[in-house]
Amino acid sequence: MRQLSAWLAANTPLEPEVNKFVELFAHERMRLLGDKTIEHYVARLQRDPQEAMNLHQHLAPPETWLFRYVAAFEVLREHILKRDRSQVIQVASLGCATGSEPFSIAATALSCGLTAQHIHILALDYSDEHLTATKTGRASALAQRTPIPPWAATWLRPTTQGQLELDAGGMAMIELTRGDLSTWKPAGAFDFVFCRNVAIYLNEATKKRLGKLLCEITKPNGLVFLGHADSIIMADTDMRRSEVDHAFVFSRPDKPNELAKLDMATRALMPLITSSAPPFKSAISVPKPLPARAATTLALAPVPTPLMSLLTRAQIAADSGNLLEAEQALLAHLSVKPAEIQAHVLFGCVQMAQKKYAEAERSFTKVVYLDPLDSLSLLSLGALADLRGDVQSAQRFRKRAARTVLEKRP
Repeated sequence: MRQLSAWLAANTPLEPEVNKFVELFAHERMRLLGDKTIEHYVARLQRDPQEAMNLHQHLAPPETWLFRYVAAFEVLREHILKRDRSQVIQVASLGCATGSEPFSIAATALSCGLTAQHIHILALDYSDEHLTATKTGRASALAQRTPIPPWAATWLRPTTQGQLELDAGGMAMIELTRGDLSTWKPAGAFDFVFCRNVAIYLNEATKKRLGKLLCEITKPNGLVFLGHADSIIMADTDMRRSEVDHAFVFSRPDKPNELAKLDMATRALMPLITSSAPPFKSAISVPKPLPARAATTLALAPVPTPLMSLLTRAQIAADSGNLLEAEQALLAHLSVKPAEIQAHVLFGCVQMAQKKYAEAERSFTKVVYLDPLDSLSLLSLGALADLRGDVQSAQRFRKRAARTVLEKRP
């Protein structure tokens, strides 16, 4: 597969670890097309732009889920409610996959009383197939991995096929655009930019370009929402991170006190943390954004490649629904770093997605032992207690999670 890896490295902006996931797809295409060797298939890629496009699109992250990192949408909602409605709010969802993220943004806007006259959501993805799925306005059952916030449920209605369909008013807010983040440049700037769990798939050069691009296209006092593992791409920019737990939000304030106001958004999290149906992340969600200082240190002194590769492999596998491969990578990583909190949290989420609830409970219990203030693990333990009918334990875990929000405030 060396020839294919070399072609991918030269022709796509993707992290080499991601390229390893294309092997099965390539063999299937070779079978269908009659190419007997990998050399023949690589030669086809070089002469056939459509086949090259098919391969590249296969590597695009296929799907996220509705209201992933719900804290981010609480922050978005708080800021939308404070906005002057005389100007159209510009939002970008970069790497929108099959639409769960722009649907969540639109439902948030609808909950604030906005219409398509007040807000424009640019949903960008490389894959035509993803954009076609987004155009339906429907999120699959796989995209319904966490509870929908009560304020958004009105705008996402169940279908007879088990999907959730976004209200037509929300779809009117969304403009679908095909684009490649390694070369894309918008015509204007945005008030809010979502580019979450995209950087992990990109090679180093493209990550650097993306960090610079996000800074350039965000208006003063605008917000950038990233994924849990993406913070490092902002290390060389003037963007600053908010301390709101699990929101992974950055801002470039005009005034120093503007960023401090973001901490007010933690108050909006309390109803969700204390509700009877706590939000918990499954499969891929890993909490704890790196502190700004730690992110800078990491940029200067990266974690050794083997460990980084295992975590990256696990994250990518989980994102792609390859839970067994994610599990194997995490076991290998934890054999070397048994006290790695991020790995245990991801392991617990993968186990929950596999319905291995007892194993997931052990993973989250280890996290809470290592970090008693990890609210995501506490909420997950509460959800697992609910599943086995232990109401008292579930309430206890949720109360502990609520206290962590207060204890983490400066």
